[in-house]
Amino acid sequence: MTGRDYLKIWYRVQIGATLIILMMMMIRNFELGRNIWLQLLWMVIILGLGLAEELWENVLPIISKVNCWIQGLAQPVILTFAWGVITREIITMLHMPSRGVVLLMILYYFVMYAPFASVIGGQMNLSIERFVFVIWMFQIVIVPFTYLPFDLIANPKLTILLSTGAVGAVAYFLFAVTVMRAWHLSWPGLKPNWSSDFNWWILFLILAIFVIPLGSSMMAIIHLPKHGLFKLTCQAFEAGLAEESLFRFALLGVLFYAWRNVKQRLPLAIITSSLLFGFAHLINLGGQRIDLTLYQVALAFLLGLFLSVVYVYTGQLWLTMLMHFSLDWFGFLATGTTKLTGDLVPADWWGLLFLLVMFGGFSLWMMFDTRREVMERHVRRLTGKHQRFGFSIQY
Repeated sequence: MTGRDYLKIWYRVQIGATLIILMMMMIRNFELGRNIWLQLLWMVIILGLGLAEELWENVLPIISKVNCWIQGLAQPVILTFAWGVITREIITMLHMPSRGVVLLMILYYFVMYAPFASVIGGQMNLSIERFVFVIWMFQIVIVPFTYLPFDLIANPKLTILLSTGAVGAVAYFLFAVTVMRAWHLSWPGLKPNWSSDFNWWILFLILAIFVIPLGSSMMAIIHLPKHGLFKLTCQAFEAGLAEESLFRFALLGVLFYAWRNVKQRLPLAIITSSLLFGFAHLINLGGQRIDLTLYQVALAFLLGLFLSVVYVYTGQLWLTMLMHFSLDWFGFLATGTTKLTGDLVPADWWGLLFLLVMFGGFSLWMMFDTRREVMERHVRRLTGKHQRFGFSIQY
């Protein structure tokens, strides 16, 4: 049996167990006269359809495709809801210690979406389906606010791990790895394996460029905050792990494959993913002024260009994760918050122009000569069905 066969068995067991638990909860709440049983009813119906389609042989392709999208959109919400509810029920009904229960449930949350990613995600063959799917899952997996039993978690650090998205970041990374393997797109480079034409001077240049914005953040730290250090670290961890998993790993891989017949797919995919990375920061409009948010969008776009080129040239996702985490961590520590505060001054705009020249100029320079050839070869490896499910892509 292959790894995907085991994931399929796991998927069936998970969906069946969740279905039984939700049915029991629906019946209990109906008998008690609680309207929550209506909310549970649609979940039971969708999971029942999913399990029936999974066990029914020779399903019509149109039925399989419709079920795939129903499950793809609804099942993550249902699984996340069930995870939170089951956590609460174990604590309240079985009177078990909340800290131990939450820790065990966090461990399961890490891997909960892997079988779903393989079975449901594996059925998505169109690039637009894959594009929407990885973004939708990012919204659901990172911080399941509605379903967390915060009032029962008797440990502030566990609360921070869950509320900041640090736990969700690990879960999303494992989801992304699983679904990308199901699509035969890529395996994140987690072990350095440099090719013969890899230029070490370019790597040194990459590190030198990275040190400039990192150094400015480090110099801005007067002292480490006495309070909130753990929370800021978790928030930086979430950004480094989850956002790189989405924008550099998943989206770039999907775009490379979608534009596999386009001659300029390399710069086109890098610019598109970087724009999406920048626009994603518009979500901060709810907590900071519009001028600061637009400035942040521009910064994120330029950083996205640089990190995308670093990822494609080196083939090492861990490197961009570490860079992203470091920049955010020192930036958060320098300001004591994840939001931009204060007023923009001319020095900020000059700094943005400097980053445009540095990150934009470097990204453009990398698009030519042997540098481009190395990157194009890596792109072909990132979209090839011949990859091994190992610890790294052999460059």
